[in-house]
Amino acid sequence: MTVAVLVAVLVAAGSRLIVLHVRVRALQRDAITDPLTGTFNRRHMHGVLATTVERHRRSGDHASLLLIDVDRFKPLNDAAGHAEGDRVLHAVANALHHRLRKVDALFRFGGDEFVVLLSGARLPGARGVAEELRAAIECARLGGVTPVSVSIGVAELAYEQPAAEWLAAADAALYRAKKSGRNRVAVSAAPATTPATTLQRRIS
Repeated sequence: MTVAVLVAVLVAAGSRLIVLHVRVRALQRDAITDPLTGTFNRRHMHGVLATTVERHRRSGDHASLLLIDVDRFKPLNDAAGHAEGDRVLHAVANALHHRLRKVDALFRFGGDEFVVLLSGARLPGARGVAEELRAAIECARLGGVTPVSVSIGVAELAYEQPAAEWLAAADAALYRAKKSGRNRVAVSAAPATTPATTLQRRIS
């Protein structure tokens, strides 16, 4: 085999590896992405929340959740059709995404509900972000002639709180927001003071 032929074989093999790598990355991206809204999906959310809880337990890194529900979505979807309902969900997701930091994460929880993970956020700051998002959706007129609003429940991660309980706290706050008239933000009770981290207890 001549050098020229060997080079050609290596280039072809390299090209095939690049194509394979691109396809693998695309498959990995699709596996964690909601196809309608382009946000992260629910399965990926559970993994991220578990990692966040473990990080908080080890180092005390704060985090808060926003559970967001599109108000009266079912009547809108029934009256305007599923295509319009899908358009509204996509528009809501875009409006939320453009107002979040790069360190935050947006997930579609299911149906007309979204979850936002705010890294490093305590309850007061998370509530402020939630109010900004709620106001932005209300002012954007995403439903055209039909007003679109959201209700938001906020919960800060408590020390050694399982991810399911953290999410349930945000869900309970969301329920209060909707019972209070919708287009509102409600917060869960502030978590108890975080004790010393595992590392601090080992040192002391």
